[in-house]
Amino acid sequence: MEFARSTEAVAAAERFAYWREVIWEQFLPIDARRPGDGAFAGAVAGRSLGPLTISRISSQAQRVCRTPALVERGGADAIYLNVQLRGEGSASQDGRTAHQRPGDLAAVDGTRPFELAFEADFEQLCVSFPLALLAPRLALPRAATAVRVGGDSGLGALLVNQLTLLARLGARLDREAGALVADQLIELLALALGRACEVPGTANRALLLQAAIDRIERDLGDPALSTEGVAHGVNISTRYLQRLFAEQGTSFGRWVLARRLERCHRDLADPALSHLSIGRIAERWGFVDRSHFARTFRDRYGLAPREHRASA
Repeated sequence: MEFARSTEAVAAAERFAYWREVIWEQFLPIDARRPGDGAFAGAVAGRSLGPLTISRISSQAQRVCRTPALVERGGADAIYLNVQLRGEGSASQDGRTAHQRPGDLAAVDGTRPFELAFEADFEQLCVSFPLALLAPRLALPRAATAVRVGGDSGLGALLVNQLTLLARLGARLDREAGALVADQLIELLALALGRACEVPGTANRALLLQAAIDRIERDLGDPALSTEGVAHGVNISTRYLQRLFAEQGTSFGRWVLARRLERCHRDLADPALSHLSIGRIAERWGFVDRSHFARTFRDRYGLAPREHRASA
C-alpha cells in the first residue's frame, strides 16, 4: 500500500487544518499546533513493507502532541521511530526529551502521551510498526522511548543507512523479502535502543537481562538454545540468569517458548509464507517435536496451528 498527501491540494487558508487531518488519518490521533499564522506547507508519502509503514514527512515549524485524552481514544498500539533527515526536532515522552539533529533517531510509543517539536522547516522518516514486535525484545521497553540514537556511527549509522535505502527501494521487494527485512530491522532497532536507553536503579541487572534477551532473539531458531549457552554469552551463571527472568515473573524456558510461539503464530498467518508447511515453520523457530509444538500452540492461542492458518 502506498499513499501521498500534500497541502498543495487545498486552498492556502485551509492548509494547516488539512495537515492536522492528514497526520490524524495516516498516523494517529494527535493535536498539532504551529507558531503564528500565514502560509503553511506539508507533504507526506509512504508505503507499507511487511509490518512496517515507512513515511517521508517534510513540513514547517509545529508541535505535535499525543495528549492523555487522545490516548484514551485508542487507535495507536504502535511504535513510531523518527529519523531526522533535515532540520532539527525533539521527541518527549516519559519525562525524557531526545534532541535530534540530521541523522539521529528517536522512538515514541503511541499508547502513551508524547510530544514532537520542530522549531523550523524539517524533514523526517517515520517508521511505524506494532508495539508487540518490539516490546518483548527489550528488558525495559518504557526506558527506550524518547532516547536519542546517534546516526553518525555504530548501530545508529547502520539503521539510518538501511532505512533511507529501504524508503527508496522498498517497493522493489516482494512480500516475503519485505517481511524478512522488516523483522531484521526491528531486531537491530531493539539492540540499538537497548544499548542507548538509561535504566534506573537496578541498571546492572536490567542491562544483563537486555543482553540475554538480545542473545535469545538472535538464536531463537536454534534448537540447542539453552540457559548455559546464553549465560556463558553474557558472562553470568545460569542461576543468576534464571533469577533475572524470575524478577520479570517468568523463567528462561517460558520466555523462549513464548517468543517461539509468537514467531510461529505470525508466520502461519502470513500469506507470503503459505508455501511452507506448518512443520517447517515450527522448525524455523526451534521446535523439534511437532506434537509438542501443536499442543503448546493450542494451549497458548486456543486453536491448532492448522486452524489458525486457515482462519488467517
